[in-house]
Amino acid sequence: MTWTLWEKAWHQALYGPQGFYRRPEGPAGHFRTAAHAAPGELAAALYRLAAEQECRAVVDVGAGRGELLTALDAHPGPAGDRLDLWGVDVVPRPAGLPPGIGWSTGSAALPDRVLAGALVVCWELLDVVPGPILEYDEAGELREVLVEPATGREMLGAPAAPDDRAWCEQWWPAETPDAEPDHRDPDDHRSGDRVEVGRTRDRFWADLVARSRRSGARALLAVDYAHRRGDRPTAGSLTGFRSGRAVPPRPDGSMDLPVHVAMDAVAAAGRTAGANGSELTDQHQALRALGVHDQDLLDPGGLGGFTWLLQQV
Repeated sequence: MTWTLWEKAWHQALYGPQGFYRRPEGPAGHFRTAAHAAPGELAAALYRLAAEQECRAVVDVGAGRGELLTALDAHPGPAGDRLDLWGVDVVPRPAGLPPGIGWSTGSAALPDRVLAGALVVCWELLDVVPGPILEYDEAGELREVLVEPATGREMLGAPAAPDDRAWCEQWWPAETPDAEPDHRDPDDHRSGDRVEVGRTRDRFWADLVARSRRSGARALLAVDYAHRRGDRPTAGSLTGFRSGRAVPPRPDGSMDLPVHVAMDAVAAAGRTAGANGSELTDQHQALRALGVHDQDLLDPGGLGGFTWLLQQV
């Protein structure tokens, strides 16, 4: 039996040598995204967004096997105009990717020149940036959660690290937001309540914003299931996805392991890194404003329920 911090086991399960995102079938073998549901309409919407942001390129960070980029390549803009397209993922260039699309294996290999004039997209990426998972014990103490990778069984470990505790105090506090001290419910966070610390996701986004800004990008777009302060999931949101079904999360490399993202914290990290403000919108509203009519993409209870974070740099 090997007990491991969830963050470490999570990272190994997704990105290690035998990790989920390196499997030959790719993530599309287990779930679909907007690029699978209505590629033509989604491509047209992103061409409109790129035009609004005065972008001449799209850089897809966490591009999977290039599905979104392939849709953009197959469906050029309304006047036949085309964007420069580049993908980044942990795997080598996918077989069958159209030859006009550039590719980098890992963000460190992404040339800075590619970011110039770009709309940088992270579509369902931040939800799989591993971070610490904490849980309140019977004494109300936040503790690290350990997991047995082969089974998914859990136990509580050491008290939360100071950096993680500080993030929680700012973004996922124990008390009900805006409640007066004398009116706080002592059971707001009970034994077993969980926090999915977003510090690593915030840092990932901040680093990407700063690099994109230095390299002359125009805007960044993050798309994920998300929550904001005031509607955090008290039981957490970590879920396993395998073969199109939600399953109990187990960090053994056989499944995707997403969480819903504290997108308000991500937005603040982007602004600190130099983004000029931020716009948080539900996907169905954003896509409708960009001319999309496909009901699958606009369904608030499905694909339309994602949150868009758009930041200019």
